[in-house]
Amino acid sequence: MALCEFYNEISYEMASLEEELLSSVKTRESFLWDVLKSTIKAGGKRIRPALVYLSARFGDYDYHKITPLAVAVELVHTATLIHDDIVDDSPLRRGVPTVQASIGKDAAVYAGDFVLAKALKILVDHGDLDILKSVSGMLYRVCEGEARQKKEAFNINISFIDYARRIRKKTALLFAMSCELGARGAKASPAIVSCLKKYGMMVGMAFQVMDDILDLTSENSGKPVGNDIKEGVITLPLLYAFQKSPFSRHLKDLFSDLSSWNSGTVEEIIQIVKESGGIEYARRIAERYVAKSKERLAELSDNPAKSSLIALADYIVNRTR
Repeated sequence: MALCEFYNEISYEMASLEEELLSSVKTRESFLWDVLKSTIKAGGKRIRPALVYLSARFGDYDYHKITPLAVAVELVHTATLIHDDIVDDSPLRRGVPTVQASIGKDAAVYAGDFVLAKALKILVDHGDLDILKSVSGMLYRVCEGEARQKKEAFNINISFIDYARRIRKKTALLFAMSCELGARGAKASPAIVSCLKKYGMMVGMAFQVMDDILDLTSENSGKPVGNDIKEGVITLPLLYAFQKSPFSRHLKDLFSDLSSWNSGTVEEIIQIVKESGGIEYARRIAERYVAKSKERLAELSDNPAKSSLIALADYIVNRTR
């Protein structure tokens, strides 16, 4: 089932979001504008702004008040992707050259900062100090998560708890914040805000676990299969194989001696992970997170937005890219 089918309740909002995003990053600096325009037009799932709109439907919904929050959330996400591509030296994202491949790493840093600054200005102009505090608190924790991932690269001794803490900061927090901003922006009750925030956190955890799986299984994920392995990122399927595979010692030896890697090493690692049951285990964990997200929604009154959030959770755990 296509992702767009889940957005029927907010079809107008999602259709107009693209122009709002382009308008928000427009600048007289042509070299920045050209590359940012290309980046925005390359699209994406837009799950995070969709969460803003859908969560706002549980309060006093006002499209004109909620849209700046949805735009800000997607700009924050875009800024993190620009910076990620610099760190990873990625040439492509969503089938188009990355910012750093187009204008160089140094200029790309400024481009990412520019987009983040635009997001913060939108939030300042919105005028809700509590929302601004939530976003600023989320941002430094996302940075901590990214830093931890870099620190833990090729570390075969991390635990499941270490992994969960990392993806919570790196990915899930932005999902939770998207739901929180939508609900807060619509003046929903604290209880509703809390339920939606917890839903977003669980959905975000599931999203990252599925990303881990797709890194090993999908050629349609927007990056080469096994890219995380090449970067030394210890994903959940790999972590499971370290502990449960009959070949775990060999697997750990591979990660401890990068000088022995050759053109077939990544494929060998992927095969060991698959044979260990790492893919199936990770999928079960993603399904548990989705089930928990639905439990949070069960506390809310039924409406079309709730149905969309349930469908979105189901999509995340079944997506193929």
